[in-house]
Amino acid sequence: MGVSAIIITCNEAGRIERCLGSVAWCDEIIVVDAESSDGTADIARRFTDMVYVEEWKGFGLQKQSALGRASSEWVLSIDADEEVTPELSEEILQVVRSDRAAAGYFMPRKNLYGRKWLRFGGQYPDLVLRLFRRRSGRFTENTVHERVVVEGGCGRLRSPIIHHAFGDLSSMIRKLDDYSTLAAGQMYASGKRAGVLMPLAHAVSLGVKDYIFRLGFLDGMEGFNVALLKSLGAYFKYAKLLELQRRGG
Repeated sequence: MGVSAIIITCNEAGRIERCLGSVAWCDEIIVVDAESSDGTADIARRFTDMVYVEEWKGFGLQKQSALGRASSEWVLSIDADEEVTPELSEEILQVVRSDRAAAGYFMPRKNLYGRKWLRFGGQYPDLVLRLFRRRSGRFTENTVHERVVVEGGCGRLRSPIIHHAFGDLSSMIRKLDDYSTLAAGQMYASGKRAGVLMPLAHAVSLGVKDYIFRLGFLDGMEGFNVALLKSLGAYFKYAKLLELQRRGG
């Protein structure tokens, strides 16, 4: 009833140690690194000898590559900017030792802006499927916004996984630019097309929903920054899709 932790990385030297330390209780830790230039792989080798350096293939295929190297019955998928608390690790161990365990488990995700826990604006409980039986799960092949598909029923854990989601504004803007480019390319490749008003419509709709209706304003300036950046992310995603359409790919 072992647990394999799988992590994909690319230039995560500033965060990977905290992440890997939080899963040191797992039976094995598998890291697939996308040719990092900042020593991420070397740091990871302090925690596990199962570190594999591969060319970047997109989030879904990269995670599937990590999954393919796991050998335990259960798999815990965790990102480099996340950490497992002692309470969550104990709950996971209780679940995998149970005779009545489901095929997979969702867990709440506690998104942090710096040290501030974002409780509103759709940021909590932010359920994510991260624990699953190895033979029952697979990752979609999405370049970005990949997810786990599990065959069988899924349950829900109580303890949250910690997500150091939002740091300084500069890093958030860089991430917004990268993700919107990947998302636009993925939409274009799948045949999706945008109208001229779609970038603005999606940006306004998302901003109003998160900041007003999901009470993001209760998280103060941090809540405003996140709502604004998410709106800009939606705008750029569809604006970049329009650019791809006009260039013909």
